[in-house]
Amino acid sequence: MTARQLLVVAAAAAAVTLLAIVTVDAPVARLFLARDLGAVSTWLDRGLHQLDRVSGMNLPKGLLVTACIVGGGALWWVRRDAGRALLLLGLTHAVARTFGSELKSVFGRLRPSEALARGDLGDTFFAGGISFPSGHVGHYAALAFVVAHLWPRARVPAFVVLGLVALARITVGAHFVSDATGSIALAALAAGTFAAMLPPTAR
Repeated sequence: MTARQLLVVAAAAAAVTLLAIVTVDAPVARLFLARDLGAVSTWLDRGLHQLDRVSGMNLPKGLLVTACIVGGGALWWVRRDAGRALLLLGLTHAVARTFGSELKSVFGRLRPSEALARGDLGDTFFAGGISFPSGHVGHYAALAFVVAHLWPRARVPAFVVLGLVALARITVGAHFVSDATGSIALAALAAGTFAAMLPPTAR
């Protein structure tokens, strides 16, 4: 994916996020919270747990970002392509995951299960929660968009993983649909911006 395509995805995901907040968030959350998905939910949850272990999701906050940026900066002078790849991943992750986690307290959104316990799935923002945007989806979206930009042939499996992660978080009542799409918008915006700032031909 080109930088411009990533920015188009960001704009589309942002629009979907706004639409989801006022249309599908509550009914989708109510649907999944009212149903026991049994083996499907267990499979998704276990798969996500294993992905978290190998993808760096469980690393201390900021460690992956710091390692990628420092490593990318060092490699920039000797192996430009490798340095650019690490810088893109580190910078995109810094926005999608690290900055995204700071936005959680700003928006204060309740998780679907918390909102349902209060009896109102429609009034969820600025209530002391940490649901928006999704940290899990932000992490995997950063990885997926950087992969799609650097290695286009790998974009399909990268997006399949991202979709499964979003589904896993939504089906267990941890996030609303817009929590996931909001993280996708943030990650695509970051990836597209930094891809444009760090073109492959830069010297």
